[in-house]
Amino acid sequence: MLSFREHISAVAGMDEFDEEAVRAKIHLVDGDVLMLSGSLVDGSGTPSSDFDFSVFAPTRDERFHRDTFPREGHMRYYTSGDRVKASFDYLPHSLLGVDVEYWTVQEISHMLTAHAQLYDHMRSRARKSSSFAASAVDFRLLSRLTYGVPLTNVPEFERITAELRPGELGYTAFRTAVGSYPDFRDLAGMWAQKDYESALIAARKLGVDTFRGLTHVHGNTNRNPKYLARFLARLPASLSDLTTRFRHLNAYGVPSAAEAPDAVLEWLDLIDAAFGEIRQARDTAEAFVSRQEFLDLLKHELHETMGWNAEISNEYCFRAREARDDVPSLRELLIAMEARGAVEHGLPLRQWALRRTAPAGENNTSA
Repeated sequence: MLSFREHISAVAGMDEFDEEAVRAKIHLVDGDVLMLSGSLVDGSGTPSSDFDFSVFAPTRDERFHRDTFPREGHMRYYTSGDRVKASFDYLPHSLLGVDVEYWTVQEISHMLTAHAQLYDHMRSRARKSSSFAASAVDFRLLSRLTYGVPLTNVPEFERITAELRPGELGYTAFRTAVGSYPDFRDLAGMWAQKDYESALIAARKLGVDTFRGLTHVHGNTNRNPKYLARFLARLPASLSDLTTRFRHLNAYGVPSAAEAPDAVLEWLDLIDAAFGEIRQARDTAEAFVSRQEFLDLLKHELHETMGWNAEISNEYCFRAREARDDVPSLRELLIAMEARGAVEHGLPLRQWALRRTAPAGENNTSA
């Protein structure tokens, strides 16, 4: 059996650290599962990356309570009411931090159940979803469970994570990134006002969200865009030209304000290209709704009693590109919206809405 040091050396490639100082900040007891995760494990770490530990205890004990947690040995610790959730401190004479989160096995079990319910809910939506249902789900922890390495009590770790579905976690992350027509509408309004600086900021946000979605459809479960460039670098080699264009524009921007309009249009082209790759990848991503299922979700949002206008037409043209290859480009959509009109497309919206009435709650009546 590997020692504590040998485990960390094998996983993170680190030999130079004070093992006893690290152990003293974890407060491990018999029966715990100790997991190492974070950037040292997922390959995005730097020489000053923290040790990101998670402790999974059978039940709450004195480490979980404010008054009895051994806090004097830490630079800071984090609580929610009386509940101690994490601690952090640096190793002596080092830039290395030791970050420890404390969970009970039951809390993780409940979280996995809550995520399964959230996944089922998001499969029924075609819109970008906010984190409104995330109070019971710590997405960072669930992502870390998909790649984290247990350093103690491996059988218990395997039992805890048996119900984890990385593909489903990737889909809920995707649905919180992709599909926001209001973001594009804001961009179009800024463009029409010739406020190209604001339009460029909006285009960059829309691009980051879309390319993050591209990583999710390829299996990334981490929603944090901090390391997006590194996640993109792990995508198939066939996408390298596209991701290189994105990384350059995202990281270095444009040299002068005069080039902002062209940069906005370049962002739109990149976003369209990313959607093309998303359409292809989702066909083989088992946990993702298929293109046809997504179109069915769009159809069910429409009904004859809607106040039909150009805005509705443009919205569905924007959103359908997640599943359809034949919708107009975002450049074309932007031009139509600048002219306060509707872009020409082949989506049979009124046919989809035929004989449908407004769902309860969307026509000023109760269910």
